[in-house]
Amino acid sequence: MKHTLTVACIILKSAWQAVFLRSALTTLLLAPLAATSHAADPGPAGRELLRDPTWSKGVTQGYANHLSAAERQDCRARWTASGITGAQWAFWEISERLYFAHNPATPTMPGPGAFSWRTADDAKQCLITDGSVRMILDTRHEWREGGKLSLPSKDGTPPKYDHGITTWPHFLIGQHFAKDNHGPVLEAEKLRFGRFDRLRFTADVKLNHLLKSSDWDHRAEFKAPNHAIFYMAFVVMPVSATRVGDAGKFYILIPAIYSEGQNRHVVECHPWLGQDQSGDGVYFTGSQPPLRAGDWVHYDTDVKQLIREALAAATKESRARGQTKTFVPEEYFLAKFLIGWEVWGGFNTDVEFKNLSLRGWPARQNDRDSTSTDKEQR
Repeated sequence: MKHTLTVACIILKSAWQAVFLRSALTTLLLAPLAATSHAADPGPAGRELLRDPTWSKGVTQGYANHLSAAERQDCRARWTASGITGAQWAFWEISERLYFAHNPATPTMPGPGAFSWRTADDAKQCLITDGSVRMILDTRHEWREGGKLSLPSKDGTPPKYDHGITTWPHFLIGQHFAKDNHGPVLEAEKLRFGRFDRLRFTADVKLNHLLKSSDWDHRAEFKAPNHAIFYMAFVVMPVSATRVGDAGKFYILIPAIYSEGQNRHVVECHPWLGQDQSGDGVYFTGSQPPLRAGDWVHYDTDVKQLIREALAAATKESRARGQTKTFVPEEYFLAKFLIGWEVWGGFNTDVEFKNLSLRGWPARQNDRDSTSTDKEQR
C-alpha cells in the first residue's frame, strides 16, 4: 500500500530482505543521540506546521483504506452531516471488519472540543477531549484475529476487500503538509528541508496497555512473531515528486513501542533501516525513549537531525553495497506526518497522546520562500 509503511524489523528483514544495520548504525548514531532526543529551544516560538494541532475540528475519513468509492462517499456525507467539517486530520485505516465507516452511529460529539468514533462492538475507538487523543484497538475482533487480511477466514469465507500487498491491520491518524493524494503538489507548497534552520517536534504519549488478546499464532503468515507497533512518522519525498502519492518516499519513524505483549518494549528492534512492501525507504531511530505502561513520556525531537540521521544511514548502506547513491536532505521535502498503530496478530491496545507540535524556524536566506509558503497554506 503506497500510503502506509511497515516497520516490523523481523518482518521486513525476512519478507523484503532489508538489511539490519545494528552495529553500523549504532556507530553512526553515537554523535546525534543527544541532539535527537532533546532539541534545544532557539528562542522565538517558530511557526507551527501542524494544522489544528489541538484537534478542534476532529478527524475525517481518509486514506489507505480499501473501502469502495460508494462506501467512502456515504461515510463522508454522514460525517459531514454529524458536524465534521474542515477537519485537517484524517484516518489511515487498513481493516476488514473494523472500519469506522461501517458504524452509522459514529461519530458523535458529546461536548465542545469532544469527538468520539467507535466501531459497533467498541473494538476500535478514537476519542478526542480538549486536545487529547485516545486510540483503542483490539485486533482479536479483526478479520482472522489480526492475521493476514487477504486470506480466507477459518471457515473458508473470503475477505470482502482487496488488500493487495498490505495485509495487516493499520490504525493511524495523519495529515499531508501540502496536498492530498489526488492533486499536484505546487512548488510553493513543498516544505523543503533547506527552508528551515530548525524543525522541532514535541508530544506527550501514554501507553495504557498493550496486551495479547488472541492465541492465534500468525508466525507462518508474517514470518515473525505476533507483535504491535505504535509510532510517530515523518514522511519525506524527493523535491522532484509532483504528487504525495508518488514513489520515492522515505518513512522516518520514532518507534514509541514495539511489543509482543505484556506492555514490554523489544529494544533489539532498532535502530533499523530497510524498505517497505512498496519499495520505499523505512528508517526508525533508536534514540528516543520507549513507552512505559501508565506513564506519560515526553518526546522532544530535532526533526532535521532525525532526517539527516536516516539519510546518512541510507547513504552508508549504499556505499556498503558498492553503489554511488548519496541521500542528500536538501533534495527532499516534508510530505506528511502519521501517528498510530500497525498490528500483526491479536492485541488489545490503548494509548493516549496530547501536546503535539511541529515547529519550524525559517532559514533567513529563504524568508521570502517561507512567506509565500505560509500564504499558500492558509
